Amino acid sequence: MALGIKGIVGYIFIHTITRWLVAEAASTNEAISKKGYRLSPLLLLCAGIIPFFSSNWESYVIAVPILLGSFEGAYWSAFHGFRKSADTKGERSSVNRFQRYEVASTMIAAALVIWLKYQDMVEYGGVLGSAFALIAIIIPMNEGSSEVSIGLSTSEVWSENAVRGRIVTGSLGVISYLSLWSMRIISLQTGGIALLGGMVAASKLIGFLISWFNEKRKAPEDADLVNWKIGNYLALTGIVVMTMSLFYSLEEIFLISYLFCTCGTSGILHPLEVRFSGELLSGEGGNIGLRERIKFGTQAKILIGYLGLAVPIITYLGEVPDVRILLIPALILSVMCCVLNLNPRTIDAMRFHQPA
Repeated sequence: MALGIKGIVGYIFIHTITRWLVAEAASTNEAISKKGYRLSPLLLLCAGIIPFFSSNWESYVIAVPILLGSFEGAYWSAFHGFRKSADTKGERSSVNRFQRYEVASTMIAAALVIWLKYQDMVEYGGVLGSAFALIAIIIPMNEGSSEVSIGLSTSEVWSENAVRGRIVTGSLGVISYLSLWSMRIISLQTGGIALLGGMVAASKLIGFLISWFNEKRKAPEDADLVNWKIGNYLALTGIVVMTMSLFYSLEEIFLISYLFCTCGTSGILHPLEVRFSGELLSGEGGNIGLRERIKFGTQAKILIGYLGLAVPIITYLGEVPDVRILLIPALILSVMCCVLNLNPRTIDAMRFHQPA
């Protein structure tokens, strides 16, 4: 990464803030949101080909995160609205189908990255991603997509149910965001990110299989609560070991521990969060993508708050501290979110409001 740790932090900041602002702007009304969703693959296409036209640090640290953040903000703020509008078999079935596609696409992407790595063709990864984005642009949307409503979120954003939804999506968003970027920073410093990507994909698959197995042998509501506990305990265990490994400079242990974390978060908790928060935040009022906007906003505010504390300290010291010192507070915050999710009051609230 250009500019070292400063470049990584710059990339994270620009990507996170752009994603949040674009999600908010794109959700202003349905016409803008639908147009942004349809054209979002163009942003992914541009992000993939920019490095072939410019190799300076501004391209990697400024242009690419702006384009990727804009893509994610425009796409995800509308996606689940379209998914729900097209649903005919119930939210549980719809989310499970979404999770299967997401796991499969993650596995395929990881396999392609590993193949490119061992063919010594990593520089073509952006081209391949751009090709997929181009295909997405060419494929027409389903008939009637322009007529369906995607404003399915409540306008009472501070009601009792909405606050519960905020807690669920905000806490998991913080855990996933901080653990993911901690992993990326460490892996960029140690190398071997292609193989790690394959291991992360496999870990996500294992989490999905655990969730599926529990749903097969338990009643749906019981399976949800069991999966919620297992997912949070896996994430908590992984993050605690990640934190401890930083104290002893055990980067390999750190990365292996992340696999337990992502097994819990991406493999098990993510579909639960989509259903639980989606249900709690749904309602009248025509609000668009409220769950995604809360998640992106929470992540952006956490980052701004962290930098607000860290930058004055770094300025006073006159140098950037060791990366491990920068990551440990973020991981401790993630641990606190896992503990919050396992609090009996949180679990009772989820039991009280089980989505269909």
